[in-house]
Amino acid sequence: MSLKGSLSSINLADIIQLVANSKQTGRFVLSRSTGQKGAIYLKNGEIVHADVEEFKGEDAIFTLISWDDGEFVFEEGAFDTPSSIIRPITSLLMEAARRIDEWKLLRKKIGSIDAIPEFSDIDRQERRKISLSTMEWVIIAKIDGKKSINQISRECGVNIYDTSRIIYGMVTSDLIKLK
Repeated sequence: MSLKGSLSSINLADIIQLVANSKQTGRFVLSRSTGQKGAIYLKNGEIVHADVEEFKGEDAIFTLISWDDGEFVFEEGAFDTPSSIIRPITSLLMEAARRIDEWKLLRKKIGSIDAIPEFSDIDRQERRKISLSTMEWVIIAKIDGKKSINQISRECGVNIYDTSRIIYGMVTSDLIKLK
């Protein structure tokens, strides 16, 4: 089975489901005009590995499925690749669909991933009430008023979806503002 097409005309999750239902083994090679490339590996209809830029496993899947432009090619055959995904494909694709829906809302709220977060002025008494998770600390440590959300995501090694979700939470809590 050889498939190829445009991500702007077909939903990647749908085509992955089609290939998975026929219990195929092979890989999807994805590329964008920006030069970004990624791959999703299937074995007997299950996703076993994915990679794009610095991301591997589920983070890579969620990044690749969010692409709404670019090209894909499915290459049939066995590939020597590590196994980085153990979640069943149905669960993985459902989570991807949920994230895509939430991503659309996040994009409306934060505008662009090129927006630059900067700290808001916070009253000294209010600072004492702030409690952050480890992931929030990782993100907040990179905020300098010069780096975009996208740059922060790359520097932290946290996918753009999770970085945007955390930054959106900080914006709604008035800890940071976007410029």
